[in-house]
Amino acid sequence: MSEVFAVVSDKKKKEAIIQLPKQMVNEGVKTVKQSLAGSEGIVRVQAKEYMKKGQSNLIREAMMKGYVEMSHINLTICTECLHAEYEAQHTTERLVSGG
Repeated sequence: MSEVFAVVSDKKKKEAIIQLPKQMVNEGVKTVKQSLAGSEGIVRVQAKEYMKKGQSNLIREAMMKGYVEMSHINLTICTECLHAEYEAQHTTERLVSGG
């Protein structure tokens, strides 16, 4: 996670000292090298991209967790209804065999 250590501000600019994960810094350096634009706005764009990737991972993890929880619920429902399935099968066999 990133941490903000200090923020200095004047009328036109703000300066922040932050600690970032190495991966985010490496992606930022790569973005700056590839970009022909000035450095203003690069960090903002790069931070948005980083957050979007992180958000995608969070959504994916939440979906996986939801599917696991739902599988447990489905298993419980199936277990509870198993006796009804056996009863239906027994009734069908009895009707077919005539006994």
